[in-house]
Amino acid sequence: MKRVFLLVATMVLGMSLVAQNQNSVRDTEPDYSPALAKLNAEGVQLGVALCGGSAFGYAHLGFLQALEDAGVRVDRVSGTSMGAIVGMFYAAGYSPREIVDIVKKERMVRKTRIFKPNLHHDGGMADYTHLRKMMAKYIPYNSFDSLKIPFYCCVSDMNHLKPVYVSTGDKLREYVSASASVPRVFAPVMIDSVYYVDGYIFNNLPVEPLIDAGCNVTIGLYIQRDTVMERIDDPSIISSRAFAVNSNLCTLDHVHLCTYGIAIKVGDLGKLDFGKIDEFFEYGYKAGKEFLEELCGVEAKKDTKD
Repeated sequence: MKRVFLLVATMVLGMSLVAQNQNSVRDTEPDYSPALAKLNAEGVQLGVALCGGSAFGYAHLGFLQALEDAGVRVDRVSGTSMGAIVGMFYAAGYSPREIVDIVKKERMVRKTRIFKPNLHHDGGMADYTHLRKMMAKYIPYNSFDSLKIPFYCCVSDMNHLKPVYVSTGDKLREYVSASASVPRVFAPVMIDSVYYVDGYIFNNLPVEPLIDAGCNVTIGLYIQRDTVMERIDDPSIISSRAFAVNSNLCTLDHVHLCTYGIAIKVGDLGKLDFGKIDEFFEYGYKAGKEFLEELCGVEAKKDTKD
């Protein structure tokens, strides 16, 4: 009898400790309700614009995961270049962490998988064979209309020298490939007799199609890193820096249009550090958490004044 009593007492004590631990965890979790009130209130359409920048685009995944963990609903997403690739997979219904797993599984963290030598002599040194195979594998319907949330892909129309934002119809893979086709590195993509290349040329932070679609709250994500270089003693570095200047201008010119323009700081990581996807993810996640906490803090201060 005494043994039974001790057993029951032990079980009750154990259940009590588990409940206390669960309550303790809940008590330490941030209350994101003020942020949700701003981002997902009744009548609010939330749009997120993702900039391009090769491996830098992996940082978007961390930020989007922070939103998802807080319960924030994204109604529409747009993207340029790597931002378009990330945006397409996210719009297809994959969580940011699932996208990271896909990238690793398909070995898209290796430059040789991304920059496959192009033997067609059509204006590019590399092609997107592996990328298109991956898109077909995980998003079998080659259509914007098959995606779970509206997605806007920014491409540069080289025939008419203007940005184009595509969100409906077929040829999803072709347009996303075109959006990431850096001139000279990748061949231009011809779609319906028009040549398209990387969207960054005209707009590296495409928030405009989100606004035009009715998003009254927008988040624009762009990358910030150390840009000071002590030595520039190679012509290729000058070329790379010139590319960065144009890319930055085509990003910053659009930040003021966003309700929230968020710079994700990625330390000294470079745009070709595809193998450091976990580090990019963590930088993005940190930026997302800081954004949400700041949003909650602003709301709290307003409540105090009232």
